[in-house]
Amino acid sequence: MGEIEAEETTTRAGRGLAIASLAIGAAGFTLAVATWAAWLIVRPGIVSAWMLSWVTQAFILVLGALWFALLPISVLALVFGICAGARTRPGSARIGATLAVITALLALSGAAVFATTSWHRIGPPIAYFDPGTPGPR
Repeated sequence: MGEIEAEETTTRAGRGLAIASLAIGAAGFTLAVATWAAWLIVRPGIVSAWMLSWVTQAFILVLGALWFALLPISVLALVFGICAGARTRPGSARIGATLAVITALLALSGAAVFATTSWHRIGPPIAYFDPGTPGPR
């Protein structure tokens, strides 16, 4: 009788972790795709602009921060999915873990693009924040 109660408790905890993994994975994936969309919409205009406003620079910094913030979120969703049995049983846990892996890949690629993209060939945006007008080229 004790074994049945222990198995039922484990199943309930696994179901809750699977739902948490799915919810966190889906939210993280949506945020990662939205961040990439915002970057692709805003970034080409920034690169071709001669003068960068401080609002635009702050917006780019926020997008970069979102990519770095998505990394622990995706790890959390992946851990919840694995603890819920994503490797052994198909279902919500496996979907949540899969979304977490995709989110981690999107976030890692976004963080790499953010850290290596230069503004007017001066350096990464985290190292250059000049709201003044650029000098002659």
